[in-house]
Amino acid sequence: RVMAAVQGAAAVLCLNPNDVACLAPLVADPGRLASFPPFLDMAPYAAARTARPAARAEIGAKWGLPPDAAWLLAVGMMRPGDKAASYAALAEALARLETRRDWRLIVVGDGQARPEIELQLGRATAGRAIFAGALDEPTLARYYAAADAMAWPAVGEAFGMAMLEAQASALPVVAGDVGGVSAVVTQGESGLLTPPGDAAAFAAALKALVEDPARRRAFGAAGQMRVSATQSLEAAGARLEAVLEAIGVR
Repeated sequence: RVMAAVQGAAAVLCLNPNDVACLAPLVADPGRLASFPPFLDMAPYAAARTARPAARAEIGAKWGLPPDAAWLLAVGMMRPGDKAASYAALAEALARLETRRDWRLIVVGDGQARPEIELQLGRATAGRAIFAGALDEPTLARYYAAADAMAWPAVGEAFGMAMLEAQASALPVVAGDVGGVSAVVTQGESGLLTPPGDAAAFAAALKALVEDPARRRAFGAAGQMRVSATQSLEAAGARLEAVLEAIGVR
């Protein structure tokens, strides 16, 4: 049924570039296969970023975080499988992180694997981790705004909406180069991507950003600009209009 639907569709919107190889043989006219990267409404994230000092002061006071430390943010559900594996990979990398600058880890997420994840990260960070639990969108936007970099190994990740949210918040990203992540995070421009399963490389990428505030700011600005131009709600609307015109619907 899925194959028949793809073959009969007037247009096929491909969110993940890794899916092109599977879809292309099913689409007789290549012009019907349109790249349609994941998108989001930037407004709540961009607005929160303008209030970064207040968000940082509020969150720092709530959790007792040193204001001069680099705050690393991890966002993900705490369930068995790929999410738990991502947290385990993060713990392995953080256990190797040695920097000249103090840092803290803020973890946003909840789920049945939380006790194990808290234990892993608590040990790996020598008590530098705090666990904020699940947050609603406005509150999460303030955490993105307050943080200095996002850290997520992205085990089994399709593309990672949280990484898109981070960039909409002008937050640089360190992630595993997995699945469609490279279609969301631009290597060396809005973040740093490392080989899957390479804890040493991930730790080195984190160290590079922890110790270089200017680079973090440059990556954050570039990421926010890119999301605004290509993966915002407005950009997606324009892309959809073009697809509809191409198939004669508009």
